Amino acid sequence: MNAIEAIALLGGAALAAFGLRKRVWLVALLSLAAIGTAIWLIAAADVDSTGAVLELTFRLSALARMASLVVLAILALLVLDVWLGEPAYNFFPVALAVGGSAVAVLTLGTPLAIYGALIVALLIPVGSFTFQVHRNRSVEAAVRHFAFVALGGSLGIASLALAASLPKDQPATTFVLLAVILVVAFALKLAAIPFHTHAALLVSEAPAASLALYFGVLVPTTFIAFAEILVLSGLLPAIVQVQRVQDLLLGIGLLSAIGGALLATGALELRRLVVYGVISNLGAALVGIATLSGPGIVGAVAIMLVSGACATQQLLAAGTLERRAAGGRPSARTAPLAALAFVVGGAGMIGIPPLVGFPGRFFVELIAYAFSGGIGTALVVAALLLLIAQLRAGIALFGDVGGSPIRIEPRPVAGLVGALIFAALLLGGVIPDSFLKPIAAFADEFLKAINPL
Repeated sequence: MNAIEAIALLGGAALAAFGLRKRVWLVALLSLAAIGTAIWLIAAADVDSTGAVLELTFRLSALARMASLVVLAILALLVLDVWLGEPAYNFFPVALAVGGSAVAVLTLGTPLAIYGALIVALLIPVGSFTFQVHRNRSVEAAVRHFAFVALGGSLGIASLALAASLPKDQPATTFVLLAVILVVAFALKLAAIPFHTHAALLVSEAPAASLALYFGVLVPTTFIAFAEILVLSGLLPAIVQVQRVQDLLLGIGLLSAIGGALLATGALELRRLVVYGVISNLGAALVGIATLSGPGIVGAVAIMLVSGACATQQLLAAGTLERRAAGGRPSARTAPLAALAFVVGGAGMIGIPPLVGFPGRFFVELIAYAFSGGIGTALVVAALLLLIAQLRAGIALFGDVGGSPIRIEPRPVAGLVGALIFAALLLGGVIPDSFLKPIAAFADEFLKAINPL
């Protein structure tokens, strides 16, 4: 199975990259070659192909293939940015290990195996959080992140193990309790409000590339893992029978959507605006999952994948703007291409048509209105608040350009990455079927799991 080969390739390349990490140009080329080969292997694989290693089953579903390709493409852009924009040798083995772990999460076939691979994937970036210790307090951020992931991991593993071992004749409330614990475990790892305090520290202390690795790659992967585990764990019928879990998901989703948008409007730093925007979109996606409907599932997964790509674009641009500002206020005068990338990334984050982010947000808001007028209105308000936050940031970046000399950045890597991501978002918006059909196939599996008979 090609996915297993891709995982093994990325894992082996990560070990080799760690040994060669001091030779930046060599390890960067090795990383790009390994990621490119993994992309080719997964793209060439047949949908629903299966395999097994050490009694672990793997299945490359349509969603797993598409999400793996998106994740690996983002990783390739991150490697390119770190290599040419801000060399940091520890980042390359971390990126390769994250890529292999993310593909494993997306292709494994049992809940406990998926969850175990996810915990590994979330803990690997601790190394990248600390690659600039002499310039920031990222060790503290890494410790906080480790604590939240470990706590969520313990809760999730316990709930999944109990759900698998308990007899099926248990009262529905027993499985509902396990589902509640599982939801809280994922809320901790996703940095959903009110479990977002570790993310706030990462924003200030971790390097921009590490933030992009977490919020651009791992948060979307974690969200998809959450939906997959719900399908495979057998907890969905109990959730439908007792609405408490559904209400919990709706509550966390609405709190994250509105709270993240409000925090974004008050953010004084570009990277804080981006991260809180991701948290707000995560909230909207959780509402989509909570509706337990086809459009809600499709919109939720689409929102998170697009948010990951746009967060990568904006965070890399923010990092360039901060470095070029040299302690001053970031401005388009010193990095106009990065500033432009940040602005267009914000358009994708909000889901402005004709970009591919629009269908997902439209589906979630539409089904939210059908579910409850108040919930639909809350999501629209959150989107408007994000729009205000992005517009304010754009005005701040370009507001002082008139009459001042503009200095094009000598290495416009962030601008190039932004152009590539924007082109992909635009192409996806013009031809959305290749993006939405795999998600729709997963939504069908989700609905069948709700009514297994």
